[in-house]
Amino acid sequence: MGLLNKITPAFLCGYSGLLFFYGISNSVCAEELSAMPGNISANDIYNNQGQAVTYDDKNLLNKNAHITGELTIQTAVKTAVDWHPTVAQAVGKLMEQAQKVDVAKAKYYPQVSAGMNNGYSNTYQGAGYSPSLVVSVSQMLYDFGKVSSAVRQADAGVAQYQANVMLTIDQVAHDTASAVVQVQGYQKLVAIARQQMTSLKGIGDLIRQRNDAGATSLSDVLQTDTRIEGAQATLTQYEAALQRWRATLATYIGTAEIGTVADSAPQGMTQACGVSDINYHAVPAVLAAIAQVNQAQAQVDNATAQMLPTISLEPEVTHYLNDNYANSAALNKTQYSAWVKVEMPIYQGGALTASREASLQSLAAANASVRAEQLNARQKLTASQDEAVNLIQSIRIQQRQQVLGEQTRALYQDQYLQLGSRPLLDLLNVDQEIFQAQFSQVQTEAQLRSLQLDCLFSTGKTRNVFALDNHNIQGVEIRP
Repeated sequence: MGLLNKITPAFLCGYSGLLFFYGISNSVCAEELSAMPGNISANDIYNNQGQAVTYDDKNLLNKNAHITGELTIQTAVKTAVDWHPTVAQAVGKLMEQAQKVDVAKAKYYPQVSAGMNNGYSNTYQGAGYSPSLVVSVSQMLYDFGKVSSAVRQADAGVAQYQANVMLTIDQVAHDTASAVVQVQGYQKLVAIARQQMTSLKGIGDLIRQRNDAGATSLSDVLQTDTRIEGAQATLTQYEAALQRWRATLATYIGTAEIGTVADSAPQGMTQACGVSDINYHAVPAVLAAIAQVNQAQAQVDNATAQMLPTISLEPEVTHYLNDNYANSAALNKTQYSAWVKVEMPIYQGGALTASREASLQSLAAANASVRAEQLNARQKLTASQDEAVNLIQSIRIQQRQQVLGEQTRALYQDQYLQLGSRPLLDLLNVDQEIFQAQFSQVQTEAQLRSLQLDCLFSTGKTRNVFALDNHNIQGVEIRP
């Protein structure tokens, strides 16, 4: 054996005769080589998995997404949560945990097992081979809460995964709606940028006419052309950003491309940041933390119960296959027995006490987690509310800027064209200020809508506002 330990895996795998001599199969050696952590290959990792499913781009498209006309934010959110893989992943984990409840409850029922004993026995004269078939039953009668605490722990796990499903749905809805808001904003920015191009080209045509008539200098023409090029660059940037966010939104809802998005929002979204109190029972992260508390409490109860006796009924039937068993001359080959078994741990090296202390610490951590999630939701809501108030004030200022700017532009245009008392640079500057105020307003409105989505997420109202409650989402019914 010492010699075998010194032989390298490559050498062993290269000589099948030597492997056969040592009783080692080629397949075992190949598995050991493929499992070497220092030898990494993407192709080997994929090929060795033996997956029957092909993971390609076709699996990234939502076959049920049929969008016609303008895409609304409500339709985008519903389409995303009905398809998105992260929701399916959360639902799958929930169903897995639900089966663990049945596993825990199974301990309430009789545990029946059957087997065969093969071997030699000295319990009879002459000792020899004594095979037998054995059927045994174990029925727990009373265990001081071992099984019930395990069931409660599994039930709390189901509640936690249910909350995680809602949290995942809220996250997908929030991210999808945020992408819609970005598309809405950039659609407006592109439209305004095109209006700016039209305005500057109109001024440019007028300047060229005046230059041809000798009423203005060539420098005015060049200044206007420079502003037009700058506006064209702005338009190009906004169009690129619009395409990027359309691609992001298409990824969320599982379609190849996105057309025009309607500039609308549900009523509850616009009022999302106006709440004063949070109903924490509607916040999935808090619900998951509460479920962790119940799970930890069940662990404490189970750890306590493990220190106490377990009383069970243990019937058994043994059928010997030959006459080589004790008292075979007097006893039948089929023998029955039944007894009440009381079993209690006496000394486990302190493991049970340590397990109970660990579960108590887990319970304390779970209680702290609930407070942390509540604090986190409150902090995010307060921050969003404060910022939303400032953004609303900014929008009002930007609207006034636009009105004053348009009045100033009309005045400057008359002074430049009719009186000649106003330089072209002033006219171009005020025109740029008007459109800059419009750009800023659209960006501020998009930020405000994003904050409103944050408020919905923090208060757990995303599902309600986007009509996801009482709706079947990927096999689970979502209710308030």
